Amino acid sequence: MRSAVVLAGGEGRRMGAEKTSVMLYGRPLIEHVIERIFDTVDEVIVVVRDDAQARRLEGAISGCRVVIDRAHGVGPIAGLQAGMDSARGRYAFAAGCDMPFLNPDAIDFLFSLAEGHDGAVPILNGIPERLHAVYLARRLEEACRNVIARGERRISASLAGLDIKFVDAGLFRAVDTELLSFFNVNTPDDLSTAERIMRGLAERGAPGCCDG
Repeated sequence: MRSAVVLAGGEGRRMGAEKTSVMLYGRPLIEHVIERIFDTVDEVIVVVRDDAQARRLEGAISGCRVVIDRAHGVGPIAGLQAGMDSARGRYAFAAGCDMPFLNPDAIDFLFSLAEGHDGAVPILNGIPERLHAVYLARRLEEACRNVIARGERRISASLAGLDIKFVDAGLFRAVDTELLSFFNVNTPDDLSTAERIMRGLAERGAPGCCDG
């Protein structure tokens, strides 16, 4: 069984609005993210910060399990811990709610790379993409919990003692030639770029890119 954990609790300060509800190509941003993941795993877990956010996202996250991150002010590491703790799959794909061009084949590849390790993390331009990665759910949950207990907030700290297979993101070009899977929507400018990309994919008739 495979799981996916999508972190949706961020407040979107750089965006100026809650990123999950920002509209991209006529639909909430998070809806695009979930659509790209849904058929690749057996369950999608969406980690939100409170019940009010869960209610606001109800339509966009239909069919997903919702987990509330009760550790406010700790950052994404707490969301990872909550999501991995709820995962039923042995391995789980972790992503942010701001990655509308996730590639199902790239996710499949990550699951295969993670086998026999505590996780598989791509490195893009020298930077580990820790929220576009597959982890052994129980190991990461335990590591996050221990790091939070020490008062740390960095995801990198939770991975320090794990057997992580780091891989060059260039390996994913075989299934994602432009590496769009790693595109994040963090700012209004990013959102405008994503809109142009989405429009281009629609014009090219890219499969599943913009289904309503």
